[in-house]
Amino acid sequence: MKNVFHSLFIIFILLCFIPITQLKAQQTEVKSDFYLFEEVNIFSDTHVHSFQHNGIMVAGRKHLPFVYVSESQEIELHLYAKENLRDQIQLLPQAGVEILDSLLVIQGNYLRLVLRLHHISLRDLWSLTFVYMQDSVARNYQLPLLPYANTKAFFYPNQDDLFIGEEKRFELLSNQIQSIRFDGEWITKNGYEYRLLFEEGRGYIDLIAHQTGMLKTEIEVPLRKPIFNPKSGVLMHSIKLEQHQLSVKGSRLSFLRFDQREVIRVENSREGFELQIDNHRALQINKTYRIEDREEGGGVLIAELYTLRRLSNDKVLCVFRPYFYHKVTDGYMFIKDGDQPLFLTNINVLSEAKINKISILRNGGIWSDNLQIKPGEIVDIRIEGEALETARFFVEDLEDLSSDTLIRNEKVANYRLKVPLNIRKKQLSVFNFNKNTGFVLSVVEHQIPKQLDFVYVDYGDGERSVTSIHQPVFYNHTIRDIVLSFDEFAIDDLSHLYGKQFLEVAIRFLGPNDELIEMHTVDLLEICPGDNSPRFPFYATSSCRKSSFSINALFSKKTHALEDWSKIEMQIQHKKTQYAQEGYSHKMIFVLQKRFTFDVDLSFPAGLLIQRVGDRNLPVLGGVSLAMIAQFSFYDKDKMRRLKPFKLGAGFLAQNAFNFNPEADRDLGIVAIASVFTTRKDRKLSFPMYAGFGYFIYEDRFFYLVGPGIRLSF
Repeated sequence: MKNVFHSLFIIFILLCFIPITQLKAQQTEVKSDFYLFEEVNIFSDTHVHSFQHNGIMVAGRKHLPFVYVSESQEIELHLYAKENLRDQIQLLPQAGVEILDSLLVIQGNYLRLVLRLHHISLRDLWSLTFVYMQDSVARNYQLPLLPYANTKAFFYPNQDDLFIGEEKRFELLSNQIQSIRFDGEWITKNGYEYRLLFEEGRGYIDLIAHQTGMLKTEIEVPLRKPIFNPKSGVLMHSIKLEQHQLSVKGSRLSFLRFDQREVIRVENSREGFELQIDNHRALQINKTYRIEDREEGGGVLIAELYTLRRLSNDKVLCVFRPYFYHKVTDGYMFIKDGDQPLFLTNINVLSEAKINKISILRNGGIWSDNLQIKPGEIVDIRIEGEALETARFFVEDLEDLSSDTLIRNEKVANYRLKVPLNIRKKQLSVFNFNKNTGFVLSVVEHQIPKQLDFVYVDYGDGERSVTSIHQPVFYNHTIRDIVLSFDEFAIDDLSHLYGKQFLEVAIRFLGPNDELIEMHTVDLLEICPGDNSPRFPFYATSSCRKSSFSINALFSKKTHALEDWSKIEMQIQHKKTQYAQEGYSHKMIFVLQKRFTFDVDLSFPAGLLIQRVGDRNLPVLGGVSLAMIAQFSFYDKDKMRRLKPFKLGAGFLAQNAFNFNPEADRDLGIVAIASVFTTRKDRKLSFPMYAGFGYFIYEDRFFYLVGPGIRLSF
């Protein structure tokens, strides 16, 4: 019985363990989100890279690797979609990606795209974002990219001998210098230290030996972009330099090392620095030593060293009081008792960083002294001054995107900064370490003129965007009012910030003969972005217009009181004084159109062919008759006051009214008649063609008629 319970317990444990292991397997399974395209090929340089065959997993996502040989690399993509996309897909714009050949859809599911990627090494993450339609819904798809470079690096010592404590600099050569990560941090090895620096477009290795004998260099160079072997699929994020053997020699003078590598000398300051220096039996306590730049007497006094006490870590606490500047690359310094050299040492004595000028560079612009920045933008900051090589500047609340390739030396320090979209402060201080330099950057809101597609007009047929009206609007109903409204949500979005829009509107009422009736100008309309804007909480909205804008509220003569063929001209444009760049302008013309007009014509038809109903004889030409016709004329709906070349009317016809032959056939007829005539406005006398039917009163018969006439217009 005991064995049975034991077996059941083991089975229970196994049943519990199996789902757990399956769950863990499911959790560790990496699912590729590559569902939009069956295959993507990248043509880069002379290489072809396939997503299916060369794609690798990085941080749980499948990336498409490709080799680059230039910081502005041109690539060509061939994409094979799973379904027919037609024209429903596009590539979203993003920084660093230049479209050379726009996305071309071939046969629905085969797409081609040519791009140029800029500053590849300076950016850690690369991906292309496509937007496409699926089930009438816009969806985004990201294609992660993994650029890699076949980076090689070398350095060649120009001498084989080093001295203990001496800092030597060697140039680092590379075919992809931008791909190397220069962090400036000292790395300690067995018997020496080294660091990687990038200055004025060149890479360097600084090396300090700490013990005598043969030194074999083992230097590893970290990379910004990995080296990738497509066959093995292995990523290497660093490379090891070729080893060199150097001879490290001692000196007849002992080398004492400070615990700090540099001190900052403050002008006119009498305060010294408490430092720790290596202990030595010949170093006396409570004694002042001179530190000079040469071994012989009469050297330049760089600093004084006053020893306080020995410490338990085999160091001596001392006061270092600098009087002159010195760099370790200038050579050793000598600790002297009077003119007698006792020890060697070296330390950087640098001047305090001093800022003379700060300039800002925006994308596509030039360096400017205007220290205004805007939310969401990326700017380059250039600080000019003195002793800047050891300074570490930062601007409060800004993200530092600087790379090692930016120029930084004792005269110039360049930084690349990103302003957060939700930044709250209006003044941002520039700090050197934790010290306020007194310089500030001002945060101002975007004030860029946006296309006027956010302005809508309603003249009786519902709201329309003003940018959709490109021709005069002929309106054949009464215009009761014209109302301007504004879509505040169409101004800002997450990708583009325009800020407040300042508009002016000029309106004129013109009569049928273009005579000026009344005019009015609205000098300033201030429109604020809606609450969909990332900057909405920071806009001052008290002066912003939120309601619609009625034209009739400005004029004494209202739109509904204007005569037919009057015109309303409206010019909407950005207020020039509010912007540093050219704004947008749009003009609209509304014409109060008349469909038809009524008039009375007196004409003298001659040679009319009149056929009486029921008469089988051929019609005969009549003499000069008299016709008085009340008729309607019709206007062309697409032209200003242009009549169509026909009229319809009814009236009286005095047949042969001017034929005085006693045997002439005279009669008075009631007619309905159509006429075709010339549309020239300057003609009072014309010769229309008539056609119609009527009824002779005396003869009591219906008839048809056709023929020319002479027309007088009143």
